[in-house]
Formats: sequence, structure tokens, C-alpha cells
Amino acid sequence: MKKFLLFAALAASMNVIAQESLTDITPAAYDWSHQPVGTKMVIKHAVPEWNTPYTFSYTLGGSEYLENGGCISANATDNPQAIMDGTAVVDLGGEIGKVMCINGANSKAQQTLGFTTAASINDKIQINIFTNPDNTPRKQWIRCRLVLNIFSNTISTTDGIIANMYFMDADNNNKHADVASFPDNKVNSAQFAEYDEDGDPVLDDNEDYVYDKNRWLTYEIDYYLMDTFKGDTYEGRTSQDMPAKWKMWIPQAGLAQSTIFIKQLKFFTIDGYTDDKDEANWPAYARGPHLTYGPCPHTTDIQSMRISPARKGIYNLAGQRVDEARNGVFIIDGHKVVK
Repeated sequence: MKKFLLFAALAASMNVIAQESLTDITPAAYDWSHQPVGTKMVIKHAVPEWNTPYTFSYTLGGSEYLENGGCISANATDNPQAIMDGTAVVDLGGEIGKVMCINGANSKAQQTLGFTTAASINDKIQINIFTNPDNTPRKQWIRCRLVLNIFSNTISTTDGIIANMYFMDADNNNKHADVASFPDNKVNSAQFAEYDEDGDPVLDDNEDYVYDKNRWLTYEIDYYLMDTFKGDTYEGRTSQDMPAKWKMWIPQAGLAQSTIFIKQLKFFTIDGYTDDKDEANWPAYARGPHLTYGPCPHTTDIQSMRISPARKGIYNLAGQRVDEARNGVFIIDGHKVVK
């Protein structure tokens, strides 16, 4: 009987994976691991407001979203060159290799981790990284996957180096309120500290957290792109005019003494998922972010487990917390268990 239940559970798990196959639609420009050391993020537009206007993406159209060009804009600044100069591809060596670095002006990451770059930022930054509208379909679920690590001179549980991360369309419609208030949206440097086998942080002789260069965050969020344009501002436009974008808000106070390393930024269409939405119901829909912490992943074609191994409790394969495990495959305190 238990053998039958095991096979049934494995079959159910395979069905979940088969239901949501991923197709990579990431512009090649965001593959920083294959770019020369010193390559900067190319910021093509900047505004002092908090949102890049929708007319920006519409005016550029598909021509500016060439696979090797990509499209990145910045908010809360009128100096895109200063933001670009604070970024660079660096080589961390070993199995990690090249990453895109966003370097705070006072960060000691270079002397601690042994890389060299003139990149530094002495201000707040909010960046937007766009998909290519030529291959970003409407009425479609899109997944954004980000893999990053943060070094900080002094590791803290409250520094909020990244205050918010989310996914939205080019008209600045983002997500349900529950996603906006999702507590793990705020990323502190202590989340990249070293932890022992019991899940407790490792402390040095001064009782400070120890930075773990092998502890990386994989952040995923799914977003449903509508086909309805609001009001008459989109008259005569097509779906190809409007990409999707991932946003990251980095306050100056946290970044000043820190360095963010981005190993991977990917966009996928979620093929085979048919949860269509009522387009009359704004804002656009999203499935809440999922965060996992662990070694830096090196494959992009395997769907990640959408549950944090560090979380205590019982979860089903969809990442939903349940009161008890009955007849199936569950994640209990970060471990896969068949009941």
C-alpha cells in the first residue's frame, strides 16, 4: 500500500512539473556571465520620479530590445551615467565565476573578496530591467527569476539593502496587495550570513555575523500579463509595444557599505498554465514571491522548488502551508517527505 502511495505521489509531482513548463525569453544582454570583466549595465533611460513612464517603452518599441542590447532604466535619479559607473561584471572565481556587481561607494567587498573594479554608487537606486516585447506575449503568465548574493561591511538583520523587488508591466501595473506587502520582499544582509547545521547564525570572536559567499538567494515571482490597456492611452497600440519589467529598489543607506552580486536574471513564459484572468479586474495578477537560500545554482532549465528550505512547517508542492501532511509529497521543515 505504501509503495502504491509513493508511486501515486511521484506521479502527482510529475504532473505539477509537466503542467508548468518554462520557455526562456531572456535577452542575451542579461547573460553577464559571458561578458568581459568590467562590462557595465547599460542604463538607457532615467527619470527623477519613481516610475519610468509607459511612453518610454512604447516609444522605443522592439528595436531597442535587441537580444544583445537589452533595456534597463533607472528611477529616482537624473544621472544614468552615475548608476552605470557603479556597476560592473566581476569574476568571483571558483564555481561562481562572473557576476554583475552593484557596488556601494564604501563597500569593502573588493579587498575582502579579492576582485578589482572602479564601480561605486553613492546614492539610492531603483532599476527596471525589461523583457523584449517582441517575444513577451500578452494573456500569459511570465516568471522572473533572480539569483543574487549581498556582501556588507557590517551584516545586519535590519539594513534593508534591497527594500523591495517586484514584477510589473510597462504601464506600472504591478500585483495584488498581498504581494506588495509580502514580508520577504525586504532583503537584509544577514540573510547572506553563514548558518550552522541547526539553522543558527555563525558568529565570529566579536559576536558578529559571518558573511557566506556561497549563500545565494533565488527569488521568483509569476506575473500575468493582461491584454487590456487602460483607458484610451493605448489607442492603436499592439501587445508587442509593451514589455514586462522587473524592478528593484535599493536605498542609499544600505547600499553605501554593501555590494550586490547578480548571478542570474531570467524571464520565462510559463507554458501550459491556463489560469486565465478577468481583464476587467485591475490591477494585474501575480503569484507571490518565493525565496530560497542556498549554494549558487548553475542550471537554468530545472524548475526550482518554490519553497524556502529554511522555513519551518509543513508545505505542499505548490508552496502552500498546511496543518498536517496526509497522503502525498510534502516539504516538512525544508525536507521532502512522502506520506
